[in-house]
Amino acid sequence: MNNGNLKKNVTTLQRLRDVYHSQLDAGTLAELDDVLQQLTRLVECEETEASLGELAMRSVRIIDNVLILVTNITNWLQ
Repeated sequence: MNNGNLKKNVTTLQRLRDVYHSQLDAGTLAELDDVLQQLTRLVECEETEASLGELAMRSVRIIDNVLILVTNITNWLQ
């Protein structure tokens, strides 16, 4: 993955965290913080690691958790 895409993904995950921070459970927040820390380290080192695939899957699970939360809140408000 090129460095520009990696930076964009980190920014997107940080925005997601900022917007939904108060609504996420502690486990999801801890997972998101860990993924952000590891991705930021990859951006700074400008190296690719074999664990990038694992970080991508963890990111997808976090996004899934947020989407479930937002969908549940939206359904509840209707």
